[in-house]
Amino acid sequence: MLEKYYISKKDNTDLNVYRCGFEKCSPGYFWGPGVRDHYIIHIVSSGKGIYTVNGKTYGLEAGHGFLICPGQIVYYKADDNNPWTYYWVGFHGLKAEQVLKKAGLSKDKLIFSMTESDNLIPSLSDLINEARHNVSDLMLTGLLYRFLAYLVNRSENKTQAGDRVIDTTRYVSKAVEYIEKNFSGELTVQSVADYLKIDRSYLSTLFSKHLGTTPRDFIIKYRMDKACELLKNPQLSVSDVARSVGYEDPFQFSKTFKSRTGQSPLYFRKKL
Repeated sequence: MLEKYYISKKDNTDLNVYRCGFEKCSPGYFWGPGVRDHYIIHIVSSGKGIYTVNGKTYGLEAGHGFLICPGQIVYYKADDNNPWTYYWVGFHGLKAEQVLKKAGLSKDKLIFSMTESDNLIPSLSDLINEARHNVSDLMLTGLLYRFLAYLVNRSENKTQAGDRVIDTTRYVSKAVEYIEKNFSGELTVQSVADYLKIDRSYLSTLFSKHLGTTPRDFIIKYRMDKACELLKNPQLSVSDVARSVGYEDPFQFSKTFKSRTGQSPLYFRKKL
């Protein structure tokens, strides 16, 4: 099933709809290798296929979209067993490249993913429906802007999500830095959480996610690693080493050291 519309009006220099459509491809259907003279965005709604451009071949399926840029040699083909269905819109104009850049797309970044909440398919479907019944140039241009706005919004949402991930790694980095500077004092998991101004349980979640351990185990391991280094200095007694890594009770230090290394501090020192 193929449905496509060509709109040749070029009254708007900023952005113009050139063509749009919908196709349920037959098995193995392909286009290219060839070159387009305008931008085209395809949105895959079901099935799968491949897209080849810049010497690379991408396997795409429902939830993916791909951009064709003017002057690029491209080839795309529907899967032989599960051919894709896609919507597309072709456009050009002075602002086309600028808007696509805001959406995180360019001649070097041609593939993107989407979810239902991004509203890309419904907005593109509305544009095609307008072309089918009316071909109002002003309405088509408005619907193109709306579709591209959703595309830009999708990119910004992903960027914000990425920023949140970066923020959580900053918490962990700050925590590790704080531990490194304060391991020899009265350091607790709660004091680290207080320093970061976050909940203790949230701190534990972040450590588990990014470091694969708990804050408590990280602190103990860091202190024991430092203790191993200090035990190499014969001028320091075991009590001195214990005090230097935050243990006022030498017995508690020795007990923790043995549970972590399998040997007592004195035996560890003898083996050096």
